[in-house]
Amino acid sequence: MTLKISLIILLSAMLLVSCTKIEEEQSTSSLDQARIPDQESWKSVITMTKDGKKFAEVWAGYIAFYSEQGKTFMRDSIHADFFDRNGIHNSTLTADSGIVFSQTNNLIAYGEVKVVSDSGVVLETRELRWDNEKQKIISEVVVRFSTQVDTLLGDSFVSDPDLTNYEIKNARGYSRRLIPLEK
Repeated sequence: MTLKISLIILLSAMLLVSCTKIEEEQSTSSLDQARIPDQESWKSVITMTKDGKKFAEVWAGYIAFYSEQGKTFMRDSIHADFFDRNGIHNSTLTADSGIVFSQTNNLIAYGEVKVVSDSGVVLETRELRWDNEKQKIISEVVVRFSTQVDTLLGDSFVSDPDLTNYEIKNARGYSRRLIPLEK
């Protein structure tokens, strides 16, 4: 009799373990399906607009769109051209990867991020955000901002898209400008 009870307990335990494993596998495959993008493309361009006017063209090596999250993930190099309200090119952004948010057309760029204005001003940072509503470039991490005569480091940065009107928090650096001494 004890052999029968032991056998029943052993079979019950095996059945319980195998059912648990099947449930875990089903959960894992459901998770994998949730992570599959709705659309994927390689070496593609996204055109971003505001009020029907193009303000950016973003090229990426790989693009994955997730409609439920409302996000487009980009990696394998990003290149974005920004345009002013009149459609005139004003700056270029390059980065390692990024995210575009569908509802707002906001963009976050990561990695080696560099923005170069058509006037030659350069912004370098590890993370940068484009706020479409405010039409502002924002970085809340250390930045390096260079003009023909200045190189500034700062703890954060806010600017218009062509890098002409900017704010740098805790700015430090050097300048080759000649500033007249007050008499």
